[in-house]
Amino acid sequence: MNKLQAVLLVLFIFSYATIVAQDKIANFGIKGGINYGKYTPNQNLRNYDYQVGFYVGGFYKIEITDKMKFQPELLFALQGSKINTKDNPITDFNGNPLPYTGTFDFEYQVYELTISIPLPVKLYFSEAFYMESGPQFGFIIDRNLQSSQILLDGNDSSFIKKGNANFDFGVCLGTGYDVSDALSLNIRAFTGLIEREDIKSFVFNFGIEYNL
Repeated sequence: MNKLQAVLLVLFIFSYATIVAQDKIANFGIKGGINYGKYTPNQNLRNYDYQVGFYVGGFYKIEITDKMKFQPELLFALQGSKINTKDNPITDFNGNPLPYTGTFDFEYQVYELTISIPLPVKLYFSEAFYMESGPQFGFIIDRNLQSSQILLDGNDSSFIKKGNANFDFGVCLGTGYDVSDALSLNIRAFTGLIEREDIKSFVFNFGIEYNL
């Protein structure tokens, strides 16, 4: 999915939500918090670990019934994963392993600047407590790799997972508590359903929502 298709999808979702909400109670809001994400699953000689990021954005909450609300969101998130590769050979400038030099481990972090579009439905089990679930789209607009280690000149770096896929899709599941009419606490997990170069995303969100 290219950028134009992503923009059209966002416009369609929020236009549809606006039409649906014409005869219902609806309001805008803002939200933000921290996330805790990683790639899955671990692979031979490559392990993934959690790293901390953040998210911020807005939502449009539509009251379907007293106990059900639909909340399309538009979020900007910085997320990714720590990656540790093991037993990497020391190579020459042609990528050939040097004899009698052993191997080394290399740890680095992948940061993905992502536009996320969660579409959760909230089900209230009391006046304040709710559960939520729905599909989520993700569009990766920038990717950055960082490491405290430095590779030797000429050493083979093919084990570093640079990543080229820019689209993600999965489901989100969470819970929350309305502290007041304006403020809500929210915990949510996202799991990717499509493989992006043999990996999937898994992200926890911890944050607050504020109704405008």
